[in-house]
Amino acid sequence: MQDHSFEGQVTIHIESPDLTVAPGSSVTIPLLLHNLSGSDGTFELAVRGIPSTWVTVPSPVVRLAADEQREVPLIIQPPLPPQGRAGRHQLIVRVTNQGTPQQAAEASCTLTVAALEVPGRIGLLLAATEFPVSPGESVAIPLTLFNQGLEGDIVNLAVEGIPSSWVSASAASIRLSPGQQQEVTLTIQPSRSGEGGAGRHPFRILATSQAAPGQVAAADCVLTIATFTQFNTELRPQRIEAGEPARVVVENQGNIQQAFTVTWQSPDDGLEFEPAPSQELRIAPGDVAMAEFRVKPRSRPLLGGERVWPFTARVQAADGARRNLSGEVVGQALIPSSILTVVLVAILVVAAIAVLLAVLGGSPEGGAPPEQPVATATQEVEQPAPTEPAPEQPTEPPPEQPTEPPAEPPTEPPPEQPTESPPEPAPTEPPAEEPPPAEQLPAEPGEGGLPCIPAAAGLILAPLLVAGKKDRRER
Repeated sequence: MQDHSFEGQVTIHIESPDLTVAPGSSVTIPLLLHNLSGSDGTFELAVRGIPSTWVTVPSPVVRLAADEQREVPLIIQPPLPPQGRAGRHQLIVRVTNQGTPQQAAEASCTLTVAALEVPGRIGLLLAATEFPVSPGESVAIPLTLFNQGLEGDIVNLAVEGIPSSWVSASAASIRLSPGQQQEVTLTIQPSRSGEGGAGRHPFRILATSQAAPGQVAAADCVLTIATFTQFNTELRPQRIEAGEPARVVVENQGNIQQAFTVTWQSPDDGLEFEPAPSQELRIAPGDVAMAEFRVKPRSRPLLGGERVWPFTARVQAADGARRNLSGEVVGQALIPSSILTVVLVAILVVAAIAVLLAVLGGSPEGGAPPEQPVATATQEVEQPAPTEPAPEQPTEPPPEQPTEPPAEPPTEPPPEQPTESPPEPAPTEPPAEEPPPAEQLPAEPGEGGLPCIPAAAGLILAPLLVAGKKDRRER
């Protein structure tokens, strides 16, 4: 506190030499004015050392009677950060007689503007101790360091309690002369993720002296991170085989726990989802959860190939944000076209075998069809030969019998001719009376070639049947 007067005409008095005020707050300084002159006077007040916008007085002009004392309140109110900075200011109040301007008096004090003051060899002033910030944005923390030692020093800054990747400083090391003060700005920028989480996060600012490492100024502060919601979704896989499992993956990229609702829908309700077409997931910040489901068509076509059914998976957060994921379901007809091809080929093969059997079945003698017609033709020509002389022989003897009854030689030759003729047709008659060619085929398998046909048919049908079974397994 300092009091000054001019020729004993007027004095001004401040009770405390040191005052402290936090930015955004106010402090009232009572000023005691005394008119020492023998006459009335009008006195004007003025404040120096701080911005005039911080100062409020009921009236800058005060009228005092002779020898009158009066207390005048002086209100100091620094603004909030970032306009209001921490620091120490030399406050000077001057009072002047308007009638005689040369008559004036002054009083001064030290005004400390800070929400937190840390005394010591290395002093530290903060304009605020609580700092709100949104993830992804930054907040500036101005602080004032001063050297209260008797020699120069270097001050190192550090921050504890929050990730160091969030913090940057205008200067990590500050050189200070004795009695010097300097302002430094720390910048904190939380990442836009669930790493820190929403809410209050205590942290500490440390200022350490290099000249005296044991001298550390510590300021406890609070960083309040605002909430935000953000999520990412993915459908795995996007193209799903009917009846196979699939998943909707949800990642909570916000900094608070969120509830998500997962639903599925298809055009015209043509698909069936299992389990129920709605699931709820509660996911902590930074975590991932999955909703597993199966989907299949309610009805499939009877014939045809591969068919695709579209569907949509919707993920909706509790705050109303939503994402739509498009997917496809692939399915086969009840009778796939590949099976139809196999069946048609099998039918054609069977038909071809039937035609071959019908063609080969028309020659029952196997390898001897051309010889039989010749043999039968010769039999038909040779048989009449012995029969024609037979009627001629009885016609000639009658005229001879009456004339020569005792003659027997003419009658002997006719019996000899019939005896010779039977041996000739004997070899030809048995082939005509033999069993049909169907009975001869098994006796000579190498000549007709018919037993090879079923084996060939089996070689053709076997791959087709295997392909049909494989297709059924794939379905």
